[in-house]
Amino acid sequence: MPDAHPNPLDLTHLKELLEGTKLEPQGVTEEAITLLTRARESGDLEAEHMLLLVLGAAQMELGKAAAARLLFDEALNLAGDQSEMRARTYLERLRLLLGHGDNLTAQDDYAALSELLPYFTDNVERISALNVLAGATYRREDLTGTLQWLEQAKQAALENRDMGSFAKVAGNMSILYADTGQFVPALHNAQEFLRYSTSKNKPAAVSQMVATYMAVDKYQKAVDIANEYLSLIEINTPSNSDKILLNNKADCLIQLKRFDEAAALIENNNLHTDENLRIRMYALDTLGTALWHLQDISKSKVCLTESIRLCHDLKQQLASANPLVGLAELELDHDASLALDYARQALEALEEESTNPRLWSRALHVSSRGYAALGEFRQAYEVGEQHRELQARLDREAEQQRLEVAFAELEVERTQAVAEIQRTALGQARGEVAALHAHLESRVEQRTRELQAANEELSAFAWSLSHYLRTPMQLVMGHADLLVSVPEAERALHADAVVQSIGRMSDILDGLLRYAERHLKPLESRPVSVGELVGEAWTELALGDGVQLVVNPLPVVVGDPAALGLVFRNLLANAAQHSRGREGARVVVRASLEGGMHVIEVRDNGVGFDPGAAQRLFRVFSQLPAGQSFEGLGLGLADVWRVVIAHGGHVRTEGRPGEGASFFVYLPATPGLVLGAPASA
Repeated sequence: MPDAHPNPLDLTHLKELLEGTKLEPQGVTEEAITLLTRARESGDLEAEHMLLLVLGAAQMELGKAAAARLLFDEALNLAGDQSEMRARTYLERLRLLLGHGDNLTAQDDYAALSELLPYFTDNVERISALNVLAGATYRREDLTGTLQWLEQAKQAALENRDMGSFAKVAGNMSILYADTGQFVPALHNAQEFLRYSTSKNKPAAVSQMVATYMAVDKYQKAVDIANEYLSLIEINTPSNSDKILLNNKADCLIQLKRFDEAAALIENNNLHTDENLRIRMYALDTLGTALWHLQDISKSKVCLTESIRLCHDLKQQLASANPLVGLAELELDHDASLALDYARQALEALEEESTNPRLWSRALHVSSRGYAALGEFRQAYEVGEQHRELQARLDREAEQQRLEVAFAELEVERTQAVAEIQRTALGQARGEVAALHAHLESRVEQRTRELQAANEELSAFAWSLSHYLRTPMQLVMGHADLLVSVPEAERALHADAVVQSIGRMSDILDGLLRYAERHLKPLESRPVSVGELVGEAWTELALGDGVQLVVNPLPVVVGDPAALGLVFRNLLANAAQHSRGREGARVVVRASLEGGMHVIEVRDNGVGFDPGAAQRLFRVFSQLPAGQSFEGLGLGLADVWRVVIAHGGHVRTEGRPGEGASFFVYLPATPGLVLGAPASA
């Protein structure tokens, strides 16, 4: 950085130099070292002190926290009893805490800076100190205190008409609201941050806007904002803020499944080898994730492992959770035990669910699949239930947040449009009002469609539940009608059929409610003949002569009859539906014994399915590709999976297009219980 100032030791120039460390830490370091020698030769104590702070701040930006701390300690000794100089030193030491988790003297520095606030003669420095105190308070999980500091900073900026400082406060308030899930005020403050930022702070403001939209899963919007800014600047020598923005854009591209673009963005800008260790740490995590999706497994492992190492070196324990989950997901197909270990480390780094619920959910999902791969099905079920409950809540919250942000955007657009209209002639305003009205109507229609889609999903669940009850209800209605018209001698027969169908509906409802209320842990545990369950299910389905059922000897298992009955009813219904209409349509049910487990196979010779879709069949509301849809699979096979898991077993499926499908139900074998007789077809 050239020495172009007429008096380079002037305090105003040195403060500008301190601010410049955020953009050009290496260049500032070179100039500061030269000026420090000059300050010491001239005996300029205040300049020497400020230059030590400049060098410390530059080391912070370069990710060298230990070197920064030594320089700040030297500055504090040099300050002696000079209150304003001491206040500046505590300000920079607290920045070290916020930027690098350096807690060595955090409490003492916080108390000292709070007491020394009145000694700042420079209003910009005082506002900066209020910002830093707010950040330190937030680390103590005192949200009320954090907002109080920030409100003081905002008021001080407005009183002095210092919109640059006002922008920085708005940026911090945006971060606070985003971290606490309040995305409407987060977006409002991010927009103020962007509107009033100086050119130097523009990258940080854009990054905050991008991060806010990322938090509500509006990744394309975030990319559009980043691209709009990046198109206006030269990024041959990007600042640290530019680099953070580039990395955030790469994260968005990954979410949009544009993995090649994400990897190229990191590599072309050398973010993964950056001299700033924190930037390198995050970039390696992002690059490792992109490479995993691109099937470059070995390089992905290297990147994620190096990111974790940097997290530990920089004492960023929380930041290590993300690459740890990435490694866990990567290892699932290779080493389930190692995947579980990485997931466990991630959960330990997070400490509790509220720290990062989304990442916690991903770690639970990996753990559930890892346990299942190792055959620990009970543990897989329990952890899987935790994941599903948490993910369902997060999905609901995310949708609500997206709607709130959308309405906040509409309100901002409306306010801006009204302000513009007031500055124009009435004739022109009428045209703009019409355009605004059309625009708002379009946005409202879009949100209405989103809400309708959510309602349709709920309707699908209600339909699936009623599907279980439709057949017995139809039987009740049919026999009830006959009771009126048939001779008295035949009424007893139809009345008995009504009672049986009502009993069947009661069993179904009891079974559904029991496993819903107890997370599918069977209330009953008694010997159950699988052959009888199959026979009863086939009779109830009343499929006629279109499909032949062949039943081999089936075992007696221990479990809940109603819940297990639901399993085989769903499997037989699906098998029959796929086979019906084909020549020689047949469903075969047979059993074998493998490693202490009864394996009951339900096989059909129907249309089959693409093997690549097999893993999705047991998900709630899953849909197969066009031409391979299975009516009723929105919930039925998810129920099969959950019931079997609750009985200590598991389910798998095999199939090929045009070659039929097989569903294998694994249930624990109990000593003393043997194969039963074939069920009647």
